[in-house]
Amino acid sequence: MYMAAVEYDPFSLALEDDPYPTYRRLRDEAPLYHSDKWGFWALSRFEDVRNAARDWRTFSSAEGMDIDAPRWAGAGAITDLDPPRHDLLRNVVRNAFQTTNLNTLAPKIQRDTDQLVESFVERGSADLAQELAWALPYLVFFDFMGLPHEPILRKWSDDFRERTEGKEPTQVALDAMENTRRYLADALTDRRKSPRDDLLTEIVNARIDGEPLAQPVIETHSEIVGLCFLLFIAGTDTTAGLIAKALHLLAQHPDQRARLVAHPEQIPGAVEETLRYDTPLQIAARNTTAPVTLHGGTIPNGGRVVLIFGAGNRDDREFDEPDRFDITRNIKRTLAFGEGIHFCLGAPLARLEARIALETVLARIPDYAISGEVQRSSSTVNMRVLWRLPAAFTPRKANVLAS
Repeated sequence: MYMAAVEYDPFSLALEDDPYPTYRRLRDEAPLYHSDKWGFWALSRFEDVRNAARDWRTFSSAEGMDIDAPRWAGAGAITDLDPPRHDLLRNVVRNAFQTTNLNTLAPKIQRDTDQLVESFVERGSADLAQELAWALPYLVFFDFMGLPHEPILRKWSDDFRERTEGKEPTQVALDAMENTRRYLADALTDRRKSPRDDLLTEIVNARIDGEPLAQPVIETHSEIVGLCFLLFIAGTDTTAGLIAKALHLLAQHPDQRARLVAHPEQIPGAVEETLRYDTPLQIAARNTTAPVTLHGGTIPNGGRVVLIFGAGNRDDREFDEPDRFDITRNIKRTLAFGEGIHFCLGAPLARLEARIALETVLARIPDYAISGEVQRSSSTVNMRVLWRLPAAFTPRKANVLAS
């Protein structure tokens, strides 16, 4: 039987619903793929993606990780930098994301989660994406950074995701990005005058090689604002995507959900399997600094390369029965949070929030079921996250929460 040559178009609407059959064909038929339409090369096998992500000298991030809007985060975005500047900026915030520091946040994350669940538990229905999966990271990370819980910040963050049919940011999205930068510049200026116990204060007082990171006047497109802007986005999207996808997958696999209800100590394993099975961060772009020969082909110097993390995490060369969701799987490593120098700083925080969210939902509304249309975010093609997850469950009396 004739089989057409595999075609990979990350901008295609047809790919959004289920990219994994295409990923399988890429791994098997075109492990070094070239897009005539878009001009990029793509790697899809686990080891190829992992090795490229770890080799920053050959696969540079200097042209940006997004393939739809390169360098949208601007100066200071460590995802779009190579060493040495990458390392110097990453070190400014590295300590704040250490696991030992994040564990002190667990009681607050539990309180936030309890309050969110209690707000809808008597209703018998909820949008578990909007009312929990997205709401929780905003509560946690805004406090972590030192940002107020102002509705306009949440609205701007939501507006970032607005895209045209061609996946270009709309004017609404661009305006929201600019407004957020201006807000962050003002907040950093305020922290310099009135320090607080938060990440913004730590950043604005940081020095690199003895020189202040912040300039006397903090401009909206300065490096320090770019760093904060990236944290603002990264601190919510991946975590929200992880929580919503885990809830969705467990609803689709009631036997595995029942196992977690009976054995909540296995929830961390379910979080890892969710990250492997349908990772929020699907792809990231790089540019080669020298020719690279793989699988009988050569990526030229300066070639744009798409690393398909989502495909690597379903590679049967690395995982047995990779298309089967199995919370008991013994996972040693995945590509969900990237690799090498760009491994996600917020990975421990995302895992912590997801664990607490699942523990709370499975304890309070273990019988939830999907009750309407599940919608994906229209954001950048790099991400694959849920935006709407309507669910119904047996109404339960809300607990009285301590203020």
